[in-house]
Amino acid sequence: MHRLVGLLTLLLPAFVYAQTSYKLPIELSEISGLEKWTDSTLIAINDGGNKPILYVLNLSGQIIREITVNATNVDWEALASDENYLYIGDFGNNMNERKDLCLYRIAKQDLVKESLVNAEKMSFRYQEQTNFPPSEKQRYFDAEAMTFFEGQLWIFTKNSTKPFDGISYLYTVQFEANANKTIKKTAEIKLNKTSYLKDAITSACTVGNHIVLSTYNRLILMTFPKEGIHMENLYYYPHIQQVEACVYLGQNQYFLSNEKNKYLGPAKFIKLTLP
Repeated sequence: MHRLVGLLTLLLPAFVYAQTSYKLPIELSEISGLEKWTDSTLIAINDGGNKPILYVLNLSGQIIREITVNATNVDWEALASDENYLYIGDFGNNMNERKDLCLYRIAKQDLVKESLVNAEKMSFRYQEQTNFPPSEKQRYFDAEAMTFFEGQLWIFTKNSTKPFDGISYLYTVQFEANANKTIKKTAEIKLNKTSYLKDAITSACTVGNHIVLSTYNRLILMTFPKEGIHMENLYYYPHIQQVEACVYLGQNQYFLSNEKNKYLGPAKFIKLTLP
């Protein structure tokens, strides 16, 4: 009986979750960040080596507008927003050797009509990183996940330790234009000691008074009871996917993006409705 219950639990998502996939245009083959703009549009970015462009998308993943940012895309990996600003995380750091990490902030009012916008910049370094790169067992300083939550930016690092230990460092940051800040670890997020493909954090989004994290394997709901951080699996992908960004649009609808991968196919835009 217990085996049957377990089997039913695994099968249920096929019936209660609705997923629609769209192929993204070639301009977004290396999509790395996604954020809500309006109820019917999103903003996306590509990662390092690409042009410093914000792409405004409809909910089918089609580009309806491009906005150039007066900044450099060393390795843009995440977007976040508050009431007045859009933030870009230029903190991709695969080899854990960068010394030029930064955040950009753009006034939302400038994004409404302008095709070229200026960005304020805040440079930063991680207090815990003293070697560039550190030893393989200390490689906690790549990042692809950021969200705005409770008045500040939350950055979750992407673990690339060997052996893989499943730990992500959380940094909470107040943006300060033209500053060069040293930021200190707020907490450690401990996922499973499985592998980079299952338990390295690739994106984050705010859902009310919760945060949802993504890996290449699943979505994780993070809540904040009085006794501390609590995490539980929210949704498992049907197979390993290179999910680089997630955003919540309300009414239990999430939008995920996969960049182009020679094994997984072209860049995709996924609409996911949870019960």
